[in-house]
Amino acid sequence: MSSQTGRIDNLSASIASQSNRAQPYSLTTPRGNRTPLVGTAGSANRAEQRSLQGSGSQASVGGSNDSTKDGDVSRIMAAITSLSGKVEKEMLVMADTLRQEIEHMSSKLDEDIGQLARQVDEQIASVADKHTKDFITLSNKLDQVNESVEDITHQGEGPGSAARPAAASNAPPAKHWYYSPELKAYASVPLPTIGAYTKLHNPNGDLLPNSLFATIKRAIKAIPGTWPAEQLPPVVNGAQNVADAQTYATLVKDAGKHARERLHKLLLLNIKNNPGSTVPCMKRLVHRIAQDCGTTAEGLGEEAYWIKCTDQHRLRIAYLRREALRIFQERRQGGAGGNIWARVDQHLHHLGVQGTLYSSA
Repeated sequence: MSSQTGRIDNLSASIASQSNRAQPYSLTTPRGNRTPLVGTAGSANRAEQRSLQGSGSQASVGGSNDSTKDGDVSRIMAAITSLSGKVEKEMLVMADTLRQEIEHMSSKLDEDIGQLARQVDEQIASVADKHTKDFITLSNKLDQVNESVEDITHQGEGPGSAARPAAASNAPPAKHWYYSPELKAYASVPLPTIGAYTKLHNPNGDLLPNSLFATIKRAIKAIPGTWPAEQLPPVVNGAQNVADAQTYATLVKDAGKHARERLHKLLLLNIKNNPGSTVPCMKRLVHRIAQDCGTTAEGLGEEAYWIKCTDQHRLRIAYLRREALRIFQERRQGGAGGNIWARVDQHLHHLGVQGTLYSSA
């Protein structure tokens, strides 16, 4: 009994000591100016507080979203600007490449057109030269026929014509004449005394004494030694064989034709065939013609031969070159051009009828 009473006393003392300790959340602890919320008013206030807290959190989230959107827009605009610059550069490169290709194609087309035009000009010139040669050959044949007819007529009308057949019949037969390959006359064509390069007679029918044909024949007869007697057609009883005389006339005309062709090529030296080369000056051209058409320039340079040449010789070469260039330019521009020697003969005849002063010029 006494032991139980002692336990009760200890328990009471323990409770008393616990009650004397400060209690942090006792009912007497002051709680501030809190107004107790009762009923619907408290619930409304709590809902309002929750809505305010929600609004604040939503505002913070919205601000972060706006900043993120601004960054995305900036990156998109930067990408668009970079892409636009790249496209502009590519367009410039493509335009420059296209321009270069167009210029290359245009230059190549111009070259092709120029080459084709030159080929056409050469073909036209070749055809024209062929027709000119054919015409000259036909003209030479007609001249030979006319000369043969005139020779026969003069022989029949001359004095003692009746006695000649008998004398000829008693004379020994002449051997067949073979012309010499040395029968060339390039040295005569550049002479300033030539009055006609293709014609043999003037418009009145008179024989031209200073024609290229007559000049070549005089130069052949003037060859020293026995060469003319050995190489020219033989003369029997004062007359030549008709066939041999015709052959000789043909050879002289052919020699004149070849001499004219050579001189014409020299007049257009480095102009027609080699347009990229240097065109010779008059001093060099005169010296070159003398070298290719004769022996007058042997041992002489350009300066020495130029001093040796007469003014008439220089002027004749200059005039022939001018005519050759004029016809060449007319053909390049699509014109007919004509024959250089026909023009020269016409001009020389026009000067000849003006008087001695013009004919000597």
